[in-house]
Amino acid sequence: MNRTTRIVALTLGAMVLALSAFVGGFAVSQIVFVVDSARTAQNAQLTSEVSDLFNLMQREALDPPSETTATVGALNGLLRSNDDHYARFLPEEELQRYEESMAGAFGGIGVLLGEDEGTTFVVQVYEDTPAEHAGIQEGDFFYGVDGETRNDWTISELSSRVRGEVGTDVEIIMVRPWDEDTMPTNMDHHLGDPFTVSVTRDIIQAPVTEVKTFDDNVGYVRLFDFNLRATEELYADIEGLIEEGAESLILDLRSNPGGDLNQAISVASLFIESGPIVQIEEAGQPEPVVLSVRGDQISQQLPLVVLVNGNSASASEIVAAAIQDHDRGTVVGVETFGKGSVQTQIPFRNGAAFMTTAQYLSAHGRVIEGEGVAPDVEAEMSIADAAEEETDTQLHAAIEEASAKQR
Repeated sequence: MNRTTRIVALTLGAMVLALSAFVGGFAVSQIVFVVDSARTAQNAQLTSEVSDLFNLMQREALDPPSETTATVGALNGLLRSNDDHYARFLPEEELQRYEESMAGAFGGIGVLLGEDEGTTFVVQVYEDTPAEHAGIQEGDFFYGVDGETRNDWTISELSSRVRGEVGTDVEIIMVRPWDEDTMPTNMDHHLGDPFTVSVTRDIIQAPVTEVKTFDDNVGYVRLFDFNLRATEELYADIEGLIEEGAESLILDLRSNPGGDLNQAISVASLFIESGPIVQIEEAGQPEPVVLSVRGDQISQQLPLVVLVNGNSASASEIVAAAIQDHDRGTVVGVETFGKGSVQTQIPFRNGAAFMTTAQYLSAHGRVIEGEGVAPDVEAEMSIADAAEEETDTQLHAAIEEASAKQR
């Protein structure tokens, strides 16, 4: 092949490549166009069907929804249409209350909530709060809020409904599952008759921790939730117990529903010297993201016992699993709730959409979602026994374990 022929061949080759690239690019653009067109058509049909249903309800429903109520309901329905039980939409006012609660102060009634048997109940009534003054007691189940009655409330739904502007009233229907002087021994009991209380919201400075000292110099701290003050207050409490002569520690995470992920990592970092705390597995990512120890540690690495129960969830499970994976302490109680999914807060319209975008794995890669964290030392307990410290068999098991670790 002479030089002229080679030049012509190379030129033709370049033209072929250019044409191929153009055709390929054109084909890809057509595919994208077709996909976008199909999605646009689907969206139009969805919008039309929702609008038609809303109009039908306005004509036929005994109590038709307002446009605002219908919009929020439709957004929540769409968010949960893929069986994402933790997804929800919070309009502007409810989002503000949620963010206030994460900061630790809010207008509310003064209770700590737990979930069991598909509904939500009162785990603790804080002292000198509207809930205590209204006669709400530990173990009461929520049945209705401001006219809406259900027996399958979640903690997040109730929190957003019950919290609100200070000085305003919220009407709550409760069910007390026992007689005045008789408590049940488990959740498989007949619920009592509903009763209604009107509670005036007030500023609730929810306690972050509770501190005690038991015999044998066993220090005890209960962490109620992982709000933005959790690590700071827990650190101060434990350092205070150490100064008072504590020789072992109990971290009580029972009925702690979780909270901020960064606080979970910081709390675990108080006890673990180095290494991973949690892994986050995201869709489409080949490897989990590993989040490791950061922040301060407590001044002394005392023997540690972690208390958990069936309402210890999310951030509580991250901490308990990390303690186990690093062999840093002993977990006592019963299997935890099993909430290892990650909900991301995404701004949407004037509120925010919360949806599951990933899942937590323990420090060493154990699945938490749907599995929970199994205790090292199992200690079952009835609801009646949980009501008093003297009969709190889980606490006594933890004290015994903490005392033994000192020797």
